Amino acid sequence: MAARVVNLGEPISSIPQYLATMNNWMPLIDHDMVLVNIFAVNDLGELSRDELQDDGYLNRILGDLFVDVQTGRKRLDHVPHIFPLHVLDYLHTLYYYFRDGAFVHRDVPWPYTLAHGPVSPEAFVRVVANDLAICVPQTRESHRPALDRVAQLARVLSDLKARGKRVLITISPAEVQINPALFHEAAARQNADPASYDLDLPNTMIRETIQAVDPGLEIFDLTPLLRAAMARGNNPYYPSDAHWNVDGNRIVGEALADRIGRP
Repeated sequence: MAARVVNLGEPISSIPQYLATMNNWMPLIDHDMVLVNIFAVNDLGELSRDELQDDGYLNRILGDLFVDVQTGRKRLDHVPHIFPLHVLDYLHTLYYYFRDGAFVHRDVPWPYTLAHGPVSPEAFVRVVANDLAICVPQTRESHRPALDRVAQLARVLSDLKARGKRVLITISPAEVQINPALFHEAAARQNADPASYDLDLPNTMIRETIQAVDPGLEIFDLTPLLRAAMARGNNPYYPSDAHWNVDGNRIVGEALADRIGRP
């Protein structure tokens, strides 16, 4: 089955930005299907920690880079803001563009790309701790405001389904949910009993919230797929990075192609 895929999800984060992007672009693009990925622990965590505001602007990180993250080519529409008078930023960038060439060349260690790189060990420990905190059953009610935003997204998607669009919602895990060694290390750093965590809780809260809005919305939880890869000795995540590596993207991409190819 031939398909044209339009990616509206990079580089935004969590439910309010998903909704803002959809509201902006979807009326402008003729489409038969909508695919939305919810990164359960990250999306719930950012909202529960009040890290995202509805009036915050999109593309805060990658959108401000003046190079294309895949090729390293300089982007003259995203020049660095250095001088009080912005026209000087353009002149400065043009000078170095022509002096040094159109590309920024970096030595990126395998398996990373220009788009992804390892964070410091201390930063990764904080990321994993934040992820694990969403898996504590006693904190379930504290995520109610974040889940209200999930319900808001589900209502938008339910309306699209009612208008004849196919809707597929994927739920993605964090590495700590599928990597037993990382999980036990993180629990030990918290001096916590591993049995006190429910690693499926974030996904369960997301799924139950969506189904309460519309039981007919199609949900594809990627967690078993990625856990199976991990059990085979193939970690689908970059080391010290929250994103899927090449193999992880391939595994998910093949599963999505199979799923979407079904009527």
